[in-house]
Amino acid sequence: MDENQEKKTEKVKKKKSAKKIIVNLFMYILLIVCFIALGYSGTVLTNWLITNQKSNEKINEVSNSVKVEPNTQLENMGATFGIDFDKLEQINSDVVGWINIKGTSIDYSILQAGDNDYYLRRSIDGNYSWFGWPFMDYRNSGEFTDRNTILYGHNITSGLMFADLENIVNGSYGNDIDVYIYTKDKTRVYKVFSTYIVDPEDYYLTTVFYDDEDFGEFVNALKNRSLIDFNVPVFGQDKIITLSTCTSDSLRRIVLHAKLYSVEEAV
Repeated sequence: MDENQEKKTEKVKKKKSAKKIIVNLFMYILLIVCFIALGYSGTVLTNWLITNQKSNEKINEVSNSVKVEPNTQLENMGATFGIDFDKLEQINSDVVGWINIKGTSIDYSILQAGDNDYYLRRSIDGNYSWFGWPFMDYRNSGEFTDRNTILYGHNITSGLMFADLENIVNGSYGNDIDVYIYTKDKTRVYKVFSTYIVDPEDYYLTTVFYDDEDFGEFVNALKNRSLIDFNVPVFGQDKIITLSTCTSDSLRRIVLHAKLYSVEEAV
């Protein structure tokens, strides 16, 4: 082998060696990134599991503390409906009511703050929680007297908060659904008339209307969106509640509308 050939062979070896080093370095970097990503995913999962457990415990703690047998002779009228609102308000003075949809996991106190951000990431005790707590739009009256009262809640994959709206919109609960709203002096029963999935928007979150005709057009539009025929007529003189949550990928919104059907006064 002559000198030129030896030099060429040496260059090829050096190139192969350099290439091997680069490949190995890339593999090491990729491995480190994978370990970091795995560690991060593990941390996120662990935090989610801890938050889920804490939220479950807080939900059970509140329910066990304030739920009583209906007609229990307590000083506050809300006990007539099975909720001791005096105890509930001691837990959090922002309480405006209690929501229950029979047969579902939706059975929570409703809070209201001065904006729509506060309870997105806070539990009923005011402590930080990724799961938040169901709350009323800050623009609404806490007396549920508006034409369109809006309630928000997260869609937690374990079934907490407003996750069951996903099962309602896919038809799992049929087309005859009642929503109960308990306050200190009244039980309001609402009949669901529409449920659908929509891109994020402000339309269904409208709270101010010019007159009955304007509101009538609004509720007709909501009814026409429904993926299920509930066969519940809605008119411009009615009052409704709107429940809103995210889809599981957080990209769209699951919405439910129900009209006020009956009101029972506390005794």
